[in-house]
This record gives sequence, C-alpha cells and structure tokens, in this order.
Amino acid sequence: MHSGGTNSPTSPQRARSRSSLWVAIVVALTAVFALSSVGALSSVGALSSVLAPPSAHAEAPFEMKERIVDNAGVLDESDVVRVREELNALSDAHRIRLWVVFTDTFSGVNEATWTDQTVQLSGFGDADVLLAVAVEDRIYHFNLPSALTEISASDERSIMRDDIEPHLAADRWADAAVGAAQGLARAAEPSSTNPIPGLIILGGIAGGIGFLIIRSRRKSRAGEEKALRQLAEVDLTDRKAVAAFPTPVLDRKAREMLVDTDNAIRSSEEELERARDEFGAPSVSQFTRAIESAKRSLASAFHIRQQLDNNKALPAPQRHHMLVDLVSTCATADKTLDEQVDAFDEMRNLLINAPERINSLAQDIVGVTVRIASAESTLEGLKTRYSPDVLASIGNNPALVTTHLELADGSISSAREALGRGDAATAVAEIRAAEAAVSQAKELLAAVENAESNIRDAMSSLPQALKDVERDLEKARHLSKTVGLGRESARKLADARMRAEDAVARARAIRDTDPLGSMEHIVLAEDALDDVLAEASQTAERVAHAQRALANDMSAAQAHITAARDFIATRRGAVSAQPRTRLAEAERHLAHAREASHSDPVAALNYARGAVQLARQALDQAHREVKTWEAQQQRTFGYMPSGAHNQRTHSRRGSSGSSFGGAAGGAVVGGILGGIITEAMRQSGGTSSRHRGGRSGGSFGGGGARRSSGVRRSSGVRRSSGVRSTSFGGPRTSGRRGGGGRF
Repeated sequence: MHSGGTNSPTSPQRARSRSSLWVAIVVALTAVFALSSVGALSSVGALSSVLAPPSAHAEAPFEMKERIVDNAGVLDESDVVRVREELNALSDAHRIRLWVVFTDTFSGVNEATWTDQTVQLSGFGDADVLLAVAVEDRIYHFNLPSALTEISASDERSIMRDDIEPHLAADRWADAAVGAAQGLARAAEPSSTNPIPGLIILGGIAGGIGFLIIRSRRKSRAGEEKALRQLAEVDLTDRKAVAAFPTPVLDRKAREMLVDTDNAIRSSEEELERARDEFGAPSVSQFTRAIESAKRSLASAFHIRQQLDNNKALPAPQRHHMLVDLVSTCATADKTLDEQVDAFDEMRNLLINAPERINSLAQDIVGVTVRIASAESTLEGLKTRYSPDVLASIGNNPALVTTHLELADGSISSAREALGRGDAATAVAEIRAAEAAVSQAKELLAAVENAESNIRDAMSSLPQALKDVERDLEKARHLSKTVGLGRESARKLADARMRAEDAVARARAIRDTDPLGSMEHIVLAEDALDDVLAEASQTAERVAHAQRALANDMSAAQAHITAARDFIATRRGAVSAQPRTRLAEAERHLAHAREASHSDPVAALNYARGAVQLARQALDQAHREVKTWEAQQQRTFGYMPSGAHNQRTHSRRGSSGSSFGGAAGGAVVGGILGGIITEAMRQSGGTSSRHRGGRSGGSFGGGGARRSSGVRRSSGVRRSSGVRSTSFGGPRTSGRRGGGGRF
C-alpha cells in the first residue's frame, strides 16, 4: 500500500512485482549467509564498544539541513559519496527521503526523545525517515513517520535487525546507512508472485543464521549484565573479589561510584552540619571522623581516575589494577559512612521535635526571602563594574534561591500534612528536603553577599603580583644581555619574555573588570618565565623567586578552588564525575603546595599553579554540564528556571512529551531530592539513570533503600523497605534503573 491515497496495484502488476521481490530476497539472503561469520565475529568487538566510557562532547538535537551529517567524523569522502548515491536512489524510486546523522553522544537524553526533537526541529514530513547514531554512546534510533504505511512494523524491525545493527556493531558506519536505504527500498517494493515454497526453505536458512547471530549477541549482552549484577552483590572492599571482574565492567562501575560517593559525602556533610548545630560538636564527633575518613578515600579514588584519564595508553594489566583500586577505595568510603547510619539515625530523629523544626524552617524561609532583594541589588551593582566572566558562578544565584525557597515551602506543607495523618516517613523526608533547600539557599545568597569582598581581595593583591612578574621580566631582559648565555638559552629566554609580556598586558587590561582572570594571566606570565630563569640563574635565585610568587599563586589557587567547589556543591545534581575529579585534583595539588611551601618552594609553586589550572577546568566543565542539563530540561520537560512549564506532543513513532516544574528541577540540579523526584522525572520521560550514574542528591548520607529487605525501626519509627529518605551513609544504599537502544 502506498501513502498519499494511491490505489492498490492490479493483478498483473502484482505478478510482475512478486517476481522482482523473489529475486531480491534470494540475493539478500545469500548476502546475509556470506556475511554471517563476519557479523558473528563483530559481536565480540561490539561488547567492548558498548562498555567504552562516554568521553565525547555532548550535542543537543538540532535542525538538519543536509541529508548526511557526520558530526562524529566517522565517514571519509568515499563513504559520503556511496551513502548519498543510495539515498538518492531510494528517493528517486520510492519517494522516501532518508536522513542520516552520526554524532558522538545524545547528551544523556533518551535516544527516542533526542531523535524526535531533531525531527521536529528539522520540519520533517510524512516521507522523511531519520537514522541517528551516537557513536561514542553506541546507541542508535531509527525514526519513521506513522503515515509511511508502505513500511510495516515487521519491515521496520527487519531493517533494524538485518540492515543496520550488524554494521553498527562492527563499526561499519557507512554500511549501516547504506543498509537502511536498501532495506527501506526493499520493503517499499510491491509484493510479487507467491514465494511461499521458496520462502519456507530460504526462511529456514535465514532463520538458522539469524538465530546464531542473535544468540551470540544476546550471550554477550547477557554476560555483561550478569557480570554487573554479580559485581553488585560482591563486597567491593574485597580487592581479590573485585579483581575477578573484567576491565570494562570495572570501568563502568568506577565512574558510577565516583559520582555516587561524592554526592553521598557532600550530602552527609550538610546533614552533619545541621546535626552539629542542634546537638553540639562533641555529640557528632564520631560522624565527623567518619566523613573525614571517607573524604580521604574519595580523594585517592579521584586521583586514580585522573591518572586513567590522562594515560589512555596504559597497559591493560595496569589499567585493570588501577580500576580495582578505584572501586575498592570508593567502597571503603561508602562502608565508612554506612557503618554510622544506625547511630546517626538514632540521634537525629526529627520526629521528636518535628513541629518545632517545621516552625523554625518557616521562619528561616521568611528571613532568607527578605535577603533576596538585597542580593539582587548587590549583583546588579557588581554587573556594572565587572565582566560577566567574573560573575558567571553567581549570576543566577538569586533565581535559584527563589526556586529553593519554593521547594522548601512546599516540603513544609507536605510535612505538616504527613504529620496530621501519621505518616512519619514522609514527614521526615519532607523536613529534610526543606532543610537542605533552605541551607543551599543561604549558601547561594552568601556567595553573592561575599562576592564584593572576594573580588576586592583579589584586586588588592594584583599590584604586588604585577610588581613581582615585572621584576622577573626585568631580570629576563638583563639575562638576555649576558655574554655567553648561549644561542639556545637566549632563544628560549626571548620566547618566554614575549609570552610573559603578552600575559601581563592582558592582566593589566582586565584587572578592573576581571581580577581573578587577571591573576590567572599573571600566573601564566610567571609560568612562562620560570624554566628559562631557572636555567639561566642560580638555584638560590630560583628558590627566592618561588618564595615570592608562591603566596600569590596559592591565593589564586584557593580562589579558583572555592569558586569551583561552591558551584559544584550547589548544582551537583547536574555535574558528572569529570569536573569533580578535576576539583579533587586541584585540592590535592593545593594541599601539596602548602605542605611543601617551606621545605621546597619550587615544587610548591608548581603544585599551586597546577591547582589553578585544574580548578579552572573543573569550573568550566561544570558550567558546560549545567547548561546542557538545563537545556535538556527545557527540551524534554519544558522546565525553565522561572518555573514556567511547557509540554510537547509528537506524532512520530515511539515519542512522548512531558513537563517538569521549576522548583523540582532546581531541587534536582542542587542535589537536594533523591529517589522521589528522580522517579517522578523517569516516569515523566526524563533522563534515565543509565545516562548518569549519580543520584540527584538528598540529605545526610547515601540515599535510597537500605540493603536489608525487611522493615527497620529507629527510635520507634517504622520505615518500609521501599522508599526511604536519604540520611547519613554511603551510595550503596541507593537503587538503580536503566534501559536503552544499544548496538
């Protein structure tokens, strides 16, 4: 049947068409038989590709203006020519327009949602088909309009199974596009003579071949999932047990655990701070020690991840050994926190004074609300004096404060209702959510209120820093005139002088509008001179230089780390492991700089400068991820920072629309809410946990359901094993869900 109201072909036409189909089927099945061994072997390679960690730059849906878009760079010129010929042949013969896009990643968005949005942005019609492939994610989606009735549901499945997936699994990208075009052409051909007898024979052959291929793929996938399930049941602090699992499985688990453990520690610190205010420091000393121990373990894990990211060519045994260390170290941090859960819950039973706590939170909301106008005024004043780069980390803080207060107010109302009906578990969860929201709102306001003094401090240190680097430049100029310096040394010194002078000029140009950026340029200028000055000077002079520069560089490092830490902490629900890894590395470098500042100023200076660069990378990457997250909420849920809603509907196959509120979205990006909001997002069509291993956050602890399956009691309060508010503890208390369209 053809689209557009075309009549069915007459009987003679059917006869001729069926003859053509018979020939096409014989040729196609012969090709399948010939390529079956290649397809079977390629499934082994597909497993390692599936397990490869996502490292590519995220790309949002976009308007397609060309029939072939290769943003992943997997097609060469001859591939493009070959694919274009097949697309043109399909369009000429059957009036079906196939569009093909290869990208690195679907940005953590469900593949069907990503493809539907690209279709909508591109204005595709009833004859347009889209094949979208995320090469690094190893996910694809084949999108057809419902009106294209020539292609049945069984045809669609056949094209994906036989013409697309085998080529994708073997990284034959152009062949996958060609296969999609040929499969559509084959399916669009009108039926021919009765092929039943021949189809029975050939169908048996094809079925046997397909069975072997599918069995091989399913076996590989089942092996991977089985290994992950088995790993979840293992004591991850047991290095010997962890080492029994393959590298790809450990790599996937390690990335997930870094985010989970970091979120658990941050939430635990926030909850502990509130407990310390309520009960006093001596009463919570054991929990403080647990958190400090967990933080040391996590810092070691982040350091291992940094080494793995920086050295892609590490030998396989060494990489496996390091991943075993990483997983075991995160598990140790998790266990350290979880060992204190029961004691903490016993102490921190909010139901004892829930009404008083609710009233106190309501007063806090009023107090914070009063400060918003002043913060907005302060921010507007800062905008008139400093560039947007200086204020990037606090620019939308007042808006986030409003969102957090809306969340806190709603949680307070829910807590009162829960107390009224005797729902203890919900009341505790809502009180903790309100506490976390108010706490983060205060931090966001404090960042704005303290920005002026922080910037002023940076500006006050700039003159001395500029004098120091100018002194180094003058020394470089003097050394360049030294007789016998050597041609190569003179050339290096001249190059370093040019770079340093350029950096100083840039620092002077922005010193009034971007003092932190100006300080960064000064650090670059000093870095350009260091090696050549050391080569041309005596060791004592080099040490003296390091001592002069160290205080400024450590101050710059601390400022950059503070900015990155505050930004990630208040947006952690949208930040992945990589920025956190960079931040942890920056903190480790600064700690080394402080330790070596007296015994080895030169080494300390190098550590401090490394900390500046790492902290800057952490903040930049976190900025990008938060912007991507916000864009995803806008596209997928209709979420906007102002709380506006938007809901879209789609007529394409396999698509759905949803919306999500601004308050909840702000709670998720802030890492305040855990399982309840995450599950609501998932049911609304949001990003699944497969795309981001971390949980959205919570109060003190790891979050989610406890390992035990029964009913646990704390201070007479009964809790079910289904939904549990997050408290003190590690991330192993949290559940996971996933799914996907992988190849």
